[in-house]
Amino acid sequence: MTEIDVAIPTSILRVESTLLLKTLRIHQVARTLGIFGVSKAFFYKDFETGLTEHREFVGLIRKQWEYFYTPPYLRRRLVPKSPLLKHVGILPPLRLDWFDVPRGLKPGDERVGYVFRKGGGFKVYVDSSRVFNATGDCREGLAVIRITDPEGKTAECLDKDFYKGPELRFTDSFKQLVEENRDARIVATSRYGRVPGFQELSSLASSNRVLILFGSPRRGLHDIARAEGVVLEELGDVWNTVPGQRVKTVRTEEALIITLGLVNHALKLKRI
Repeated sequence: MTEIDVAIPTSILRVESTLLLKTLRIHQVARTLGIFGVSKAFFYKDFETGLTEHREFVGLIRKQWEYFYTPPYLRRRLVPKSPLLKHVGILPPLRLDWFDVPRGLKPGDERVGYVFRKGGGFKVYVDSSRVFNATGDCREGLAVIRITDPEGKTAECLDKDFYKGPELRFTDSFKQLVEENRDARIVATSRYGRVPGFQELSSLASSNRVLILFGSPRRGLHDIARAEGVVLEELGDVWNTVPGQRVKTVRTEEALIITLGLVNHALKLKRI
């Protein structure tokens, strides 16, 4: 299966003047990437963003990402309070598959818990208040568990994969981003690119990993690449995934959901 990654500039937050608006934007990106099961989310510094400002954005994104992608029933236990999380409570939940679990516990129920070492064995937080003894092949961190005895407070660690959300990566320049991802098939999005046909979109299925690049609210990828001595066309495909737009600019998060929708549709049909 093809791994889909995306790269977005941290400057998507520069155009928002308040923590509330920045939080809304980060949530929108997180929600979109979760919908399409994106594997990695790269946030890079573009040439118009200072390093200090970039690192402030990195800290905010990292903190809120941790909150959004922690199961709601574990947040009070795992995510410390922070002024950067002031507005997250007003936002709708991401509702990843593993986030919806029943309040009650019965034998055989499976859910994501947080496993940790204690003494000579393992314990698991099944929610923010209950701690069970953990058996089986356990490793520290979020893991799928099966409730074996609710009254005796025991659960079994399962060797089962689950989608935790996109892995976060950060780079201090666009050039660093592309140089560190030469192993991926790179697709740059631009209103000046070619409109891809279905065959081109579905051809992504032949790559193990695809990295889709997005520009900033104020600068397109050609400007961002040129400022760092990179020729965009030499990186891979340059596609216009929003042809015939009737607005001056398409916001980064809008281009994100449109592009991922097209790619997802083509890849799914390719597998049928």
